[in-house]
Amino acid sequence: MGVRSMPGATTGLFDPKIVEGLIEVEKIPIENAKKRREAVDTERAEFKKLIDMVGKLDTTLNKLKTKTDFYHMKVESSHPDILDGVVNGFSMPGSYEFEVRGLAKSEKELAYGFPDKDQTPVGFGYMVIEREGDGDLDITIEPGSTLQNVAEAINEADGGVKAMVINTKYQPDPYRLLVVSEKSGKESKIRIDEDTTFLEFKEQVVGRNLDVLFEDVPVTDETNDLKELVDGVVFNVKRSEPGTRVQVQVNYDVDATMEAIAGFVEGYNEISKFINGQFQVDQKTGRAGILAGDGTIKTVMRNLRSAMADPVYSAGKYRTLADIGITTNPKTGELDFKESKVKQALTEDYESVAKIFIRSKDAMGIAARLADQVKALRDAQNGILKSRTRALDNIIKDQDQGIARKEQAAAKKADSIKRRFTSLESQLSGMKAQGDFLAQRFAQNKENS
Repeated sequence: MGVRSMPGATTGLFDPKIVEGLIEVEKIPIENAKKRREAVDTERAEFKKLIDMVGKLDTTLNKLKTKTDFYHMKVESSHPDILDGVVNGFSMPGSYEFEVRGLAKSEKELAYGFPDKDQTPVGFGYMVIEREGDGDLDITIEPGSTLQNVAEAINEADGGVKAMVINTKYQPDPYRLLVVSEKSGKESKIRIDEDTTFLEFKEQVVGRNLDVLFEDVPVTDETNDLKELVDGVVFNVKRSEPGTRVQVQVNYDVDATMEAIAGFVEGYNEISKFINGQFQVDQKTGRAGILAGDGTIKTVMRNLRSAMADPVYSAGKYRTLADIGITTNPKTGELDFKESKVKQALTEDYESVAKIFIRSKDAMGIAARLADQVKALRDAQNGILKSRTRALDNIIKDQDQGIARKEQAAAKKADSIKRRFTSLESQLSGMKAQGDFLAQRFAQNKENS
């Protein structure tokens, strides 16, 4: 019920704004509580930024902390059109020589021609496809079947062979049925007994294995991918070229490693800059950052810096980040990345640089130590980041409950104020009516006298 429509409010002795003002006074504690909640909300949002940055740093460390993570390899071929390769695991650097004498091929059987693919019957009966290493595949050719019907019947049998109708455009019988084994190499061999049909097949392509010389040693495979020849490398054979020697180098991919290291430096500097910025006083407002009073951020930075402080004790040429061109700025605490020096170090002694970062039998590298620190910071039970987040969430929860209680109390108080003023207005209205009545009678008595 609005203040201006209170029953009995007819005397005009009380301005409705008085009631509104009293009710607004009751709301002041609620507004103050909401402002405190907004402040905690803002703090939590700012803290979430730090959590995301630490997560990003963890992602970059996952590319550096172990030998498998750190080592990036590449394959370079003197004749990539004949043979190249990719590294799909850990592999040692090496130089290899190949000669591709023959590719692995799938068996292909081609039927003699027909004038069309979907009108002329090809006869009927049972076609038997004999498969190397598997049982025979029986295909029923119904009366009136065309080339297209036969192709569909073979494909629907799902027996490791596929069929298609091709158009050679050689008249008078351009349409021919091609049957291809889904395997490759000698295991792909098939033989077709066309039985009573008018189909007659010719072995178009003989199934055979790959034939390669590797360091003058014969190597074979059913496919044109050599996956088990060298650990961690898949060599892709593209075409045969007997007599041509292909030189293949498996070496460190310095550029890819540089990219991973640069990502780590960027992630670390983002955290350092963010935390340092919290303690910078804004010249206009005279205030520091939102998290300046939160000791958690100091702990985060202290733990990360301590993980990077100690050198790596190994027999390699390089032992510290500074040795390879990554130094700490004494004013900002951020890392300075000297790209040319880091690249030179990787080129000269890749394994020594790797030991600065990775977890090995000789030492605990910087990336491995940092990854452990980040894991501890992010631990769901005892990690300082999770603990602080839970604390902020609990504060917000308590504040929401407190605001709800204050709003309920304020609503009751507002109703009470309205009732009191309504009652008072009613009483005053009655008193005014009595006064008017007495004044009128007094005037009448005076006139009559």
